[in-house]
Amino acid sequence: MLSYEGTVSEKKYFEDFRKSDLFNNNGLIETISLKRPKDRGSDPINVKKLLQEAKREYNFKNTDEFWLIIDRDHWETIHNHNFNKLVEDCNSEKNFYLAMSNPCFEIWLILHLKDINEYTNDEQEALYKNAKISNAKNHIDLVLGELQGKGYNKRPDPEIYNPLTLTAIERAKILDNIGENYPSKIGSHLYKLIENLIIQKSPNA
Repeated sequence: MLSYEGTVSEKKYFEDFRKSDLFNNNGLIETISLKRPKDRGSDPINVKKLLQEAKREYNFKNTDEFWLIIDRDHWETIHNHNFNKLVEDCNSEKNFYLAMSNPCFEIWLILHLKDINEYTNDEQEALYKNAKISNAKNHIDLVLGELQGKGYNKRPDPEIYNPLTLTAIERAKILDNIGENYPSKIGSHLYKLIENLIIQKSPNA
């Protein structure tokens, strides 16, 4: 089961990914839409609570996994969320996993299209800060739009991203600091979830 703070980009991405040829559609993976009341926020704590409620509501098996998909972004810098405490809370729940992107989900999309290490230090700093450009867009939205060549409207195009999934996984692994519960610098742990969702081919396939 997946729980994410975004209501558009992440939802569309995973719905489209489930339809892709990579998705391991063997009947062992189910996705269930979480019920988010209008008075419930999208902060990491509320997203985790929604996941806990869904876990209690549905008849899951002991082997089922529950993934919390969140951004680091302003939750830590502005709202002072303690992500180490969130990690502890997830570890205290059976089969709860955290897949954080830093600074946001869109960095995972960028990894499909470009190696972060190809950016200069200043460019990487701008990605990390992800300053607000307008009411609707942040810096990363503009960068992603330029990479796509047609602008980014918060609705990832599966024809662009699905074929480059394995590339994104490898790039995310390179950025990952082994042992970190979530990326302290630019990066995304979404690759850990995606690897669980793709068809695993044998070496001789």
